Amino acid sequence: IISKYNPQYTAGGDKGIIDGVGGETNWRKGEWQGYQSQNFECIIDLKKEQAVSSFNASFLQDTRAWIVMPTKVENYTSSDNINFKLVGTINNTIDAKDYEVQIKNLDLKTESVKARYVKVKAYNYGKLPEWHQGAGGDAFIFVDEIDIK
Repeated sequence: IISKYNPQYTAGGDKGIIDGVGGETNWRKGEWQGYQSQNFECIIDLKKEQAVSSFNASFLQDTRAWIVMPTKVENYTSSDNINFKLVGTINNTIDAKDYEVQIKNLDLKTESVKARYVKVKAYNYGKLPEWHQGAGGDAFIFVDEIDIK
């Protein structure tokens, strides 16, 4: 994990986002990693080069609690963990003004590509706008379960 998760929202530690336990809408149970004032970025080592055609990352939105979907998610692949190639971008379609607490899987299906490393980068919403009760505060990204196939 390149980004630094908030110590209150760890999902059990560094492997919490790949442990197979998906977070629920009740984020207070501690199943989500929370990133405030920054983008989320991680690199997953698949241990050997293999065919990859599906990228999935789950995010939570609870606007009242300052947790907003990322604006977009980019997926990259690499054979050497140095040179990464953008495979695709998923743009978020959930409005930040949508106050329903919800989980969205931002997934990308592609033609099979060879990779040992996969980078996932989710872009933070940024400062909360003036319509929000926390206007001017920094939004969180809550992520749990990244699945690469």
